[in-house]
Amino acid sequence: MKRTISVLLLLLLLLSLFPATAFAAEENDISQFEFPTPKAPNYFVYTDGDATEGHHDHLRMIMVADPEVALLAAEYNADSEAFYEKYGLWSFEIVMQYDVSLNGEDNWQHNAQWDIEYYTGGYADGYSYIALRSELMEDFEFFWLTYHEGQGSNTFKPYQPAIITEKYIGDGYENDIYSFDVENHSLYIRCRYYMEWEPLVEYEEGWCPGEKQSKFSGWSESAVFGKNSTQIVPDEPVVYEAPIISDLKIVLSEGDENSHIEYTQTTPESVWMNGVYYLMNDEYGFDGLETQVSIDGGEWIEFSTADAGDDWCLWNGNRGAYNFDVPIEEDSNVKLRIRFTGTHGPSEWSNVLEINGGGTQEIPDNTNKPADAPTTDEPSEEKCSLCGFCPVPLGLCIFIWIAIVLAVVLVLVILLIAGKNKCPNCKTKYRKGEKFCAKCGHKLK
Repeated sequence: MKRTISVLLLLLLLLSLFPATAFAAEENDISQFEFPTPKAPNYFVYTDGDATEGHHDHLRMIMVADPEVALLAAEYNADSEAFYEKYGLWSFEIVMQYDVSLNGEDNWQHNAQWDIEYYTGGYADGYSYIALRSELMEDFEFFWLTYHEGQGSNTFKPYQPAIITEKYIGDGYENDIYSFDVENHSLYIRCRYYMEWEPLVEYEEGWCPGEKQSKFSGWSESAVFGKNSTQIVPDEPVVYEAPIISDLKIVLSEGDENSHIEYTQTTPESVWMNGVYYLMNDEYGFDGLETQVSIDGGEWIEFSTADAGDDWCLWNGNRGAYNFDVPIEEDSNVKLRIRFTGTHGPSEWSNVLEINGGGTQEIPDNTNKPADAPTTDEPSEEKCSLCGFCPVPLGLCIFIWIAIVLAVVLVLVILLIAGKNKCPNCKTKYRKGEKFCAKCGHKLK
């Protein structure tokens, strides 16, 4: 019996440990990484091929990566050896793939080879990719028609029906200049995330690469260049819209270092567009985030926010803020605010979060209110859920209260009437017209 109980207890212990160990294994399994579907690549810069000046056509794309994908790429780029050890890999690559279709979405260049090799073909064949490294945003050449060799050549096959050839004569020589016919043709462009890796496998002869594997996201919606262009051109920044923060918490240190704080950041869409503007116009952009914390009612102190320099100040999600010279206790009153800094900054400060002091912990309600919504802090008068328009004194519709009052009055009237037909001395009922009570002889009115 004791042996059976011991075995059962051991099984229960193993089962209680299994979810934690299984989760830990999944965390370090690169195949478990879930790609989001990227947005349509509507950010591009077109330079017209002007034959009078000897210029070929040139199209640049602005790549905007989702933060979770960029973080994985940045982790690999920062220390590939540590990355390989963490995930048990021999090799790794992560890219954004681009596909094209001329004048519609019925002749995409994608084929099965694209699903197993990121470097298949090249942009001259209608296929392009850009390796993801440590940037949220990056621009690159999508095509440069200098390398076109004319109709019937093996280059730029998907584009050839839309390429115009003109002659340029200058300095005693003649040259063909190529441009895309944007007045009569449209180029549809879509993109997706792709990664491939080789696991590190131990064989009898030692550690070697295992079978190559790959994973990719769904394709984005199409962007259009040319006749039906969907190009998005952001306005020049004037000032940055303030970030929004929520979910502040204190993370206690287990070692000698001071505890730090964590919070969630939400970046307004307009600020993302500011970053795209800088790339489109080859201008300097963001410096990063400025983070300030107040401890137990003290002055605002500078903290450092991880992964907050340059474009990384934009990404949404969980962030950590640190200052190893400032101690934070579990019950410390902590206030937090952040703002963007850069060429057109600083922005206004974000909303202020507070913990251990009763302050706000959520995204402000007015972020989703219409422009004409009232901003008063006074509570609005509660309306009735029954009739929809009357006030609700003590939580009930006013018509219900009227009915209750009428019922009470009715009962009182009945009681009063009933009380008039009783002997005031012995309370015995009598008939109308009787002059003396039949029971006690009391004279009735």
